[in-house]
Amino acid sequence: MFARAIQRNLIPRNRATVDIPVIRQEVAALGMSYGYRHLSHAQVTPLHGVAFRNCGDATYVCVNVTALHQDSSARYVFEPSWINLQIVAGAATQDFITTSANEFLLALVPYTHGRIRFVAEATTPDEARLLGNDPGAPFLSWSDGQGIMRGP
Repeated sequence: MFARAIQRNLIPRNRATVDIPVIRQEVAALGMSYGYRHLSHAQVTPLHGVAFRNCGDATYVCVNVTALHQDSSARYVFEPSWINLQIVAGAATQDFITTSANEFLLALVPYTHGRIRFVAEATTPDEARLLGNDPGAPFLSWSDGQGIMRGP
C-alpha cells in the first residue's frame, strides 16, 4: 500500500495554474495608455473547424466578437472570441462596443477548473495586417473545450 502511494506521487501531473488578466488592466499596470477597437460582432453558428476545436462535433450558436487591444506604442492583443450562448447566454445582449469579450467573460464566467488547450498557429493575412506582422507569423490561441475560445 505504501509503495503504491509513493508511486502515485512520482507520476507527473498535467496541471497548471494560469492567470488570465483583464487586458485593459494589464496594459495600465505596464504604465501605458490603453486603446480598444471593436472590429466586428455577430451571432452565428461557427464553421466546422472552429466548432470542432471547441466542442467536437457539436453544433451551437455563438457570439463572435473581434477586437484589437492597443497599448501606447503598438498593437497589444488581437482578440477574436467565440462565445457559446448555451454556456454564456448573457453574451447575446452585450454589444461589446466599450467592454471587450475578455473583460465581459472574466467578470461573468468563473474559471475555477477545466481543460484549456493552447495552440500556436500562423496568422492569416487579415490578422497579420491588424497586428502589423507578416502573414504566417506565430499566433497563440486557446480554447476551453466548452465553446469559449480566443484566437483565430
